Amino acid sequence: MTGRTMRAFSRAFCNALATCEATKVADFLDDDVECSLFGPIDLFPFFGQRRGKPAMLAMCAEIAANLTLRGCDEETASISDNRYAALLRLTAMHPPTGRTLSFRLAYFAGFRDGKLIDLKVLLDSFDAAEQVLGREIDLSTAA
Repeated sequence: MTGRTMRAFSRAFCNALATCEATKVADFLDDDVECSLFGPIDLFPFFGQRRGKPAMLAMCAEIAANLTLRGCDEETASISDNRYAALLRLTAMHPPTGRTLSFRLAYFAGFRDGKLIDLKVLLDSFDAAEQVLGREIDLSTAA
């Protein structure tokens, strides 16, 4: 893929992922896709590792059950061969608390034959935890 094609593909994939609709997401995924979402699993139970298209689609259903995605804006991106890395600003509503969350995440993706083959997402988990909890976390008592 060219840089322009990869950026358009990545944007379309993010838009599909934001809908959490399996039929929209499935077309982007390789059958053997691997995904790792790194963050606080106690607050976001859909985090963790997945392998294969069915597992990725199940993860989308878990995301939809825990967040209502409102937007995903790319702040910066880097493209190299079949790799795409981006810093994104994600906005979502957290149904259990009713809070609107806005946080950054780093997104690293690999593509082959026009399909996503691997995805790694790193979340600013401290900021996300504070937003979900609705308060600052007091670190003065931490060792």
